[in-house]
Amino acid sequence: MRMMNSRRIHRGIVAISLLTTLVWSQTIKLGSLAPVNSPWHETMLTLGEDWSEISEGELKIKLYAGGILGDEADMVRKMRIGQLHAAALTIEGLMYIIPEMDVLRMPMMIQTDEELNHIRDVMSDYFRDILEERGFILLSWSDAGWAHLFTNAPVIYPDDLNKTDQIVFIWAGGSGKQGWMDAGYNAVEVSAPDIFMSLQTGLITTVTTTPIIALSYQWFPAVPFTLDMKAGPLPGAIIITKKKWNKISGEFHAPLLKKTAERGLALSKEVVELEIEALRVMQENGLTLIQTPDDARAEWLELVETHMYPEIFEKEVPKDLYLQVKGILEEFRSKSKD
Repeated sequence: MRMMNSRRIHRGIVAISLLTTLVWSQTIKLGSLAPVNSPWHETMLTLGEDWSEISEGELKIKLYAGGILGDEADMVRKMRIGQLHAAALTIEGLMYIIPEMDVLRMPMMIQTDEELNHIRDVMSDYFRDILEERGFILLSWSDAGWAHLFTNAPVIYPDDLNKTDQIVFIWAGGSGKQGWMDAGYNAVEVSAPDIFMSLQTGLITTVTTTPIIALSYQWFPAVPFTLDMKAGPLPGAIIITKKKWNKISGEFHAPLLKKTAERGLALSKEVVELEIEALRVMQENGLTLIQTPDDARAEWLELVETHMYPEIFEKEVPKDLYLQVKGILEEFRSKSKD
């Protein structure tokens, strides 16, 4: 009888131990479009180590990189139904949660990293609160660089797009197509996983993207001409569902946020240097970097303000939010000159 009770006690202890492990060991499924071995991928892997160390092994990040879960719209959908817990998203993906965030990359408005960082610092609580209202927690900002216009033939002025029969790429489900069409240009929506093949087949011949992305995904051989003009920044963020975040012990929240923010800031600083290097590497392998004269810049600005901005105001960014951010930007520029 005593031996039987001893066995029962032992089995009970084992069961409690297993139950404790199941309760306290959590896997956070994190998705990203970032190519394997890219700086973003390496940062996500490092974050996995950070989170495990901070939580003393209670948290494990399982990374799904390279777009294996689909494009960013797919990842947002998966987070909403609980199939994915977190994601490192560019603004393209974030806009499926907060369309208003597109104000950070209004074409040709913000022009320097300093301007972007200042506006984001001022507006950070605004975006953080909206994210939380919509079921997500902002872990860190993270940038992908500055978007440039990549084409398969030399393009300097907007009219050159039609002269060289360019077909403009538009993110599937995003804004922009109507603006380009209204301006008299051809534009096609394509999802992220299909961009490479669409460039190879000629379905699209113009891509607005960052040099790092153009190099990482090997898009540039199909679009070997780019303007030195910045179309706008491509900011991003690492987010987690509020539901999953609330399952993580509160004692870990502050250190997790602090460490993730540090990694995001370090990555954004690294991107500045990587962008220069990406342009150098691509130029050594056939890319032509075209200087943009002042009159061409003026024409591009007129194009986006006349045809792109109205669609953005209609679908994504309230006009008063745009004016607020524009005022912050103008004040910052004025003080920078003093």
